Parts: sequence; C-alpha cells; structure tokens
Amino acid sequence: MEEGARKSARSVLVSALVRVRLSRPSTLLALALVVPLGLATAVPGSAATRRSGKPARAALPQVILPASASAWDLAVGEAARSGLGRALGAVVAMDPRTGRVHAVVNPALGLQRAFQPCSVFKIVVGIAGLSEGLITPDTTYRCHKGCWSWAGHGTIDLRRALAVSCNPYFERVGEQLGYETVQRYAHLLGLGEPSGINLTGEAAGVVPAFVRPQAVGHLSSHARGISTSAVQLAVLVSATLNGGVILKPQVSGPEDFVPAERWRLPETTRFDGLAAGFAGAVNEGSASAAFDPDVAVAGKTGTCAQLGWFASYAPAENPELVVVVFLRHGSGHGASAVAGRIFRQLLGGGAGSTAAGMP
Repeated sequence: MEEGARKSARSVLVSALVRVRLSRPSTLLALALVVPLGLATAVPGSAATRRSGKPARAALPQVILPASASAWDLAVGEAARSGLGRALGAVVAMDPRTGRVHAVVNPALGLQRAFQPCSVFKIVVGIAGLSEGLITPDTTYRCHKGCWSWAGHGTIDLRRALAVSCNPYFERVGEQLGYETVQRYAHLLGLGEPSGINLTGEAAGVVPAFVRPQAVGHLSSHARGISTSAVQLAVLVSATLNGGVILKPQVSGPEDFVPAERWRLPETTRFDGLAAGFAGAVNEGSASAAFDPDVAVAGKTGTCAQLGWFASYAPAENPELVVVVFLRHGSGHGASAVAGRIFRQLLGGGAGSTAAGMP
C-alpha cells in the first residue's frame, strides 16, 4: 500500500476524532489495543436522550481498525463512519473470503450487544429448506393478505421471496421444517455463540432451546426470540459466498493476518437461488435504496421492532467486501441506504483511487 494514500486516509479519520467517556471502561480499554482511531458514540439512556425523551442520534461513532491498518482498511473505516453518519447504529465490514475485518463502527451496538435480526433470519430458513430438500429455487408459494404488504405478493418463488422479504413464504417453509431443524441450521451458521473475533466483550446472541410449534412460523419470518450481533451476520453472509466456510473474524492488518476457519458446513448444504434473491432485493425489492448503476450490491434486509438491518456485499458478481449495517431506530430500507453510501464511496465511479487500494 502506498504510504501517501495511507496518511491521507488516516488524516481524514483523525480530523473527526473526539474524546468520550466510555460507559464500560474495563471492556473498552481492552478494545483500545486495536483501536488506533476512536470516535464518539451516543448510547440509549444518555443525557441527550433523557432531556428530549427521544432516542439519541449518535454524535460520531467509534471506529475500530486494525492496529497496522492498510490504506484500504482506513478507506473502509472512513466510508463506514461517514455512511452511517449520525444515525444510532453500527457497521461491520469484512472480507468474505478470509474473515479479515476491515472496520467495526460502534462496537457497543455491532459487537457487544445482540438484537433480533428480523428478516435477515430468512437466509437461515432458506438455507435449511434448500439443504433439507424441502424447496428448490423454483418452489412457489401463494402470498396473499397477511404479509407486510397487505395486498400480498401473489405466487412467488425463492428469489422473489427474498427480494421482497415475503413473510408467508418463509413462515410456511419454517413450519414445514419444524423448529428443531431451523435451530440446527442456525447453530451451523454460527448463531447463538460468540464468533471468536479477537475483540473483548462479544455478545453470544440467543437461539432458543425450545419454541412452541405455533410460534415457528413467526420466528422463521421475523426471528422472534433470536438475537444476533452484526459480526455474526457478517460471518453468516460470508458463508453463502465462500462455499460454506464459517470463518473466525479477525481485526488484523494484512501483513500479520492468518485466515482461520471455525468449521465447514456439510457438503449437503445448498445456497441455490440465494444470490439471485439478494441481487433482486437491491434491483427491485426491499433494499432499493442501495441501488447504484456503477456498483452491483446485493443483500438481505430486516425490519422489526424499530430495528433495521442490511446484510450485504459487493461487487455482487465477485464479492470482495461484506458490509452489515444495523440501525437501532430504523428500517431495513434505511440500512440499505447506509450500505449504498458506503459501497458508492469505496467502489463507485468516482472512487478510482480508493478502489485501487483493495487487497
């Protein structure tokens, strides 16, 4: 990496630095060993929240970068920080092929806490249905009144169901699979336990031991009762892109990085049709705010309980960067807009010098 580019990118981040008092000093002191650049974050229950009675908007989110950050790491960190802006949320950016984490924006929300993943969990249900032979990419179900779109989506296949985030489609798949099967695939894909990232204070998340049969459908479409971190979802999405490898995410510079696998999914695991659905979400569906003619982005949105998610990657045809956006008070559509800004800054038509620094 060119030293000039590295210094330039670092100066942009340094100019945004502010000093903050952290609410969990012992934990975040350990994190500071790999945080050369720290930015402030507003948290629920802050003085601003108490005064206004409304959720606080983040002042400037904290950014974790590798201690020996490359020019590309610095560029990703700045794009993620500026893309999130003052929204209360988090961003995790990772290489889906190796597990090298380029940046974590606001680890208090992206790493140290787990939240309901909403419709992003439909990825797990889709993989389970495909792998168990229950569905194929061409399997159709009838979506009528009762979906988030009250008019329904009509008769749709897996690609379209992912693109528009159809609830009845995945509710029916989950009910036919049964919770034990859905639970097994959730664990196979790394949920319900720490990812093993080399940062302290990681939340394990929750995959319930038992769910009443009548609740399986809603869990399959909205992930009620399940909680995950943004880091865990980055690992999950990466597994759909790298041939089924559950990676150990690591915040590390390129020179001293050694990829680590936690496990490989069984050879019977199927991802057929997922990529087309993820691309459809951006091109015609729930993630249209991430669309850009110069950058082919793909991913899955999630919206529930005032939470917004977008687990995404680009370029869609040859993924090199996974970006998971979480919004504490937002929607999947809003999260896709954040990801769109990030990818546009890094890979868009005007990002020639930045994109050239990619590993």
